[in-house]
Amino acid sequence: MERWFSRITMFWMLFLGEVQSQDWTKCSTGCTCDGNKMSVTCNGLKNVPNDIQKDAKKLDLKYNSLSKLSPTAFHNLKELTYLNLDSNQLQTLPTGVFDHLVNLNELRLGTNQLKSLPPRVFDSLTKLTYLSLGYNELQSLPDGLFDKLTQLETLYLRDNQLRSVPDKAFDKLSKLETITLYTNDWDCTSCDILYLSQWIRVNAEKVKNFLTGQNDLPDPDGVTCQGTMESVNKITKENTFQAGCPTTTQQMATSPASTTTTETMTVREKQTKPRMKIFQEELFSKASIFFCQVIFTQHVSLVVIHILAEIPLLHIVCVVRKP
Repeated sequence: MERWFSRITMFWMLFLGEVQSQDWTKCSTGCTCDGNKMSVTCNGLKNVPNDIQKDAKKLDLKYNSLSKLSPTAFHNLKELTYLNLDSNQLQTLPTGVFDHLVNLNELRLGTNQLKSLPPRVFDSLTKLTYLSLGYNELQSLPDGLFDKLTQLETLYLRDNQLRSVPDKAFDKLSKLETITLYTNDWDCTSCDILYLSQWIRVNAEKVKNFLTGQNDLPDPDGVTCQGTMESVNKITKENTFQAGCPTTTQQMATSPASTTTTETMTVREKQTKPRMKIFQEELFSKASIFFCQVIFTQHVSLVVIHILAEIPLLHIVCVVRKP
């Protein structure tokens, strides 16, 4: 009897010890939790669960069916340092979706269907060291997209549809060590490619090409122009097929905002000048008709008529309009 009681007691002690060493509370539906729910992995989801533990450090959502995100999907997860959204069906990101992830170190958004990104979508991620945007359908990047990512060390932009990057796009990335840019639609016939070309030349050791199998070696020549094998870093102002690309000041003067203003002014001038001309012609016509009618209907003396006729334009008008 004592032996049986001892065994029961030992069993409960072991059980209670196991309970204390693990978190037995329920994990989010479709997710598994490890390390006292500090690491959460979810599969087979179409939406981000709204009951993920608030102090989770790692959230792995790769290989799900996420086609869109709520703007507040991660707002309660301020402790996250790792977020993986690779291999989903995301076509865009809502503004502010990452605003509360102030401790995030690594963000993976590769292998989705992203066609565009909201301006300043990464501004709150000031601790980010790793950002993957590869294997998407990005055609352009907003101005200043990476300006706040001063701690970023790795940036993947490979396998998109980028034709160029905004001026000074990478200038704030002082700690960048690795960037991938190959397999994009770099348009080397446009002056917009000149910033990227010069940046690659200056930062050649950071430009990597993982297709070569030599991941640690730079490959700045591997970033090539659309439709050719010419390296983007070989493109200069003289060989962009333009008649000399404008300077920065000139580019600012012909920026979209400036162009719109100029076009608006041109339209206004085209509208204003004809109207003014028509108004002047109508005014002159009416005045001349009235003046000539006075001359010919009020029996003005011939002497006055001859004097007025010395004015060639008035003579012609009155002769033509004589009743």
